[in-house]
Amino acid sequence: MTSDAQALRTVTATANGARTEAEERWRKTEAGRLDPDLNVASEVASRSGRITVNFHPDRIASSGLTVAAGLLAAGRYVSQWRTGISSGGRTAIAGGDRERFEEGLFGTAYIGADPEHVEFPIYGAWDLLGDPHGGSPRFGSCFAVLNDRVRHRSTMCVGDSHVGPADVGTFDAPWAVLAGLAEQADAGIVLNEPGTGTDLLRLLHEPALAPTPRRDLDHYVEVQVHGGVDLATDVDAIVVDPSFRGTDVAESLSELGRTFDVEIAWHDGSEIHVEDVPGGFRGPTMPEVARRVARPDGIVDARAIGVAAQAIPMTEMQPGGDPPESEAQQLKYLWHTLLAHGHDAVGGPDAADPRELGGA
Repeated sequence: MTSDAQALRTVTATANGARTEAEERWRKTEAGRLDPDLNVASEVASRSGRITVNFHPDRIASSGLTVAAGLLAAGRYVSQWRTGISSGGRTAIAGGDRERFEEGLFGTAYIGADPEHVEFPIYGAWDLLGDPHGGSPRFGSCFAVLNDRVRHRSTMCVGDSHVGPADVGTFDAPWAVLAGLAEQADAGIVLNEPGTGTDLLRLLHEPALAPTPRRDLDHYVEVQVHGGVDLATDVDAIVVDPSFRGTDVAESLSELGRTFDVEIAWHDGSEIHVEDVPGGFRGPTMPEVARRVARPDGIVDARAIGVAAQAIPMTEMQPGGDPPESEAQQLKYLWHTLLAHGHDAVGGPDAADPRELGGA
């Protein structure tokens, strides 16, 4: 059995084992009282929302290429087990944290597998709220929108997989995931947004794109896509931060759009002035780090952080990831600060002709 098939079987077995309990949990919620049959809600959920994969397009991978150039060259989105980089923790080595939490979710499916020959999971989000910055923007300023055909080989969990989530499933077996979301709604929130069980059902039945970004770092339904992500067949669109206009990244994405028939779009981006960077969110070093990387006008945006990140020599991965004081981690924290406390870029996506990227 292939690693991806084994992973899907493992998660499906976990979801099936929790099904009866999930049905009981669902019936006790407002959403369950309004729509008592969890099977009906699950059928709706299997088609709801979109799967997005956030990424920083300008980071330098172990190949020496930027992520954008690497996507163009390979025609595939590959995991940190091959790229050597991550917007989360760089721990994809034997005995590392990523191996540990992947084993917790998928059993031994990927243990000992060779990343050069096996497609390890690609991490994204089930974006029910239609966030203009993607479903999990803490992991990157840009995002890919995946085609629905990947749903049958995707697993998911409420929250991030590195914390050992209790509610896991697939799009064919989402019972515990829906029960977890319904219980959130009973507490007055849906993925950290004000909401009720009625709102959750509306999101499932009538998904729509939100007019403004949530700027939320921690609340999402994580999706793990197994069997790889092929740009030509699995990616419908890539949505780009406007700070990359006129850059090599934009050129790579332009060619990618033409080569693989992928739509290229823009969102409104994020900016923050160095004087507005708080010292109490991601640590007291953030204002100084912001001053070091800011544009000449004092603005920090995704590209400014990326320029600084490109200057950091790549080091070997460690089992527990890069230390908090490392340059790589400090820039990651600055991205979190920019996303959470920043605002839309001045001018927005219409400041220049969106066709300049030449997307499909």
